[in-house]
Amino acid sequence: MFFQRVRSFYIFSLGFLLLLLFASGIFAYLVSPLRDPTFQPDSANAGSLVPWLQGVTEEHWLLGANILAFLLSTNLTLILWQRWVSNNNDWLLRFINMVFAWVILFSVFWIMFMIYLLQQWLVD
Repeated sequence: MFFQRVRSFYIFSLGFLLLLLFASGIFAYLVSPLRDPTFQPDSANAGSLVPWLQGVTEEHWLLGANILAFLLSTNLTLILWQRWVSNNNDWLLRFINMVFAWVILFSVFWIMFMIYLLQQWLVD
């Protein structure tokens, strides 16, 4: 009963994270300097040209990408852990597999988010 509630919480939070990820992608697309017709790529002026976002630096975009990658990879790793917890009795091997899965998921999501931010010219 307890694991059923935990599993449903993880799945609900995954849905919320995917919604947050989708909203963040739309937001990054809308504030991208590529929407401005006067923007010249390759001029070392990445970042949003929207006036109320002038204080948002590249570090903020990188922090947001790190947070999203961390949350998404952690959530997916916990969902995988819930599925594998009853199938495997060796706790050390299961723990090493979960750490390895988390590192792989985090790396993949972080690279994907960075490629998207680079394509939108929000980071250099």
